[in-house]
Amino acid sequence: MDGMRNRVVILFVAAIMIAAMLACGSGGLLSRTEPTATPTKTPKPTFTVTLTPTNTPVPTNTPLPTDTATPTPLPTNTPIVYTATPTPLPTDTPVPTNTPRPTARPTNRPRPTATPTKKPQPANTPKPQFAWTGQVSNTTDNCGLTRVFGFTLDQQGGLAGDIWVHYWGDGWDGAWAKSQWTDFGAGTSWKGDEGNWDGTIDNKVRANTWHICVVPEQGSWSCISNTVDATTTFECAPGVGINVVHITFRKN
Repeated sequence: MDGMRNRVVILFVAAIMIAAMLACGSGGLLSRTEPTATPTKTPKPTFTVTLTPTNTPVPTNTPLPTDTATPTPLPTNTPIVYTATPTPLPTDTPVPTNTPRPTARPTNRPRPTATPTKKPQPANTPKPQFAWTGQVSNTTDNCGLTRVFGFTLDQQGGLAGDIWVHYWGDGWDGAWAKSQWTDFGAGTSWKGDEGNWDGTIDNKVRANTWHICVVPEQGSWSCISNTVDATTTFECAPGVGINVVHITFRKN
């Protein structure tokens, strides 16, 4: 910047000097042509202007704005105001006054109802579905055979002979046994090891479930009693095995 300014100043001074020299030259020429001398003007002295360079101020750094911390107001404690709730005083409960009771009027006593003199008749007992009813009366162990046997009794509990009993098993048509009129003596109590019909199935132990009922005749499959199921086992130890089943049929 300073060099450029100096050059401008020098050019400006040179231009002034050239203009002055031209002015002087033109005055000499005029004096030669004119016959009379005319006084010339004395040129004014020229002043050379010396430009003083000025210092250009260096731009200063603009300070960046600093972060101004905004203070956070601290929370203020809100005072807790306790209000006392007045407890109501108990009021005096009024004493109940005696209410006069209404006078009870005499009521007529109910007359006793007549009790029926007829006795209720017993309900009719339904007739049994079968003419005979059978059930298992005893079981025992025996390692020498598999057997079903027992009694056929009349309505009074006496022996009833000539009654056919059919016994069979699953996969086996079975056989028929006819009861006898065996007399065990007057007042005899039938025991579980006695009977008037016998159905020996095998002379060894066999495990199976056998079905027994009273039929009207030999070879018949039409049961006239309920069917009794008797199960035997392979075990024949005392108190464990079941190999002989005693069944009693009684006439209804």
